[in-house]
Amino acid sequence: MNWHVIYEHLIIKLRELLQTMWGWFLLLCSFLVDFFAGYKMAIAGIVIVVALDAFWGIWAAIKQGKYARSELARDTVSKIAAYGSAVLITIMIEHVIQWDSIFLTSVIAALICATELWSISGNILIVNPKAHFFKLLRPVLKGEIARKLGIGEDKVDEALDGSDPKKETTDNAETSDQ
Repeated sequence: MNWHVIYEHLIIKLRELLQTMWGWFLLLCSFLVDFFAGYKMAIAGIVIVVALDAFWGIWAAIKQGKYARSELARDTVSKIAAYGSAVLITIMIEHVIQWDSIFLTSVIAALICATELWSISGNILIVNPKAHFFKLLRPVLKGEIARKLGIGEDKVDEALDGSDPKKETTDNAETSDQ
């Protein structure tokens, strides 16, 4: 996966995240935890959320009947490298400016953790559409889930409620051909 694709996906998810009240809440919680924990927590937090995203992504792929490819491992390593680079540069900027605070690093790490949490939430809903907390986020995660499933946003509810929208589209096309 190319670096620009990783950052493009980050921007898309971040834009979706910041369009909702839940997204801002997740961002605020991530920021507060990260702000008070220091650099170690920032770096560990990023590694943990990327690993969790990989875990839930693999589980969601298996649930969809797709096989987990080695490409997922490469994507995870690429994400860690890309996010790690962003945090490392931010830490260096704070040291060059000689800030006593880790505010900038906390903001960057919180944004990364919140966007990964957004992705994780979409995967959790694919794996378990009835998960109560994540079910509350379902309406705002439709775009994320649609991208992960490769379907339109209008078909997300059908897909999560048990019917296969891709199969229905194929069945409808076959019926109209007859």
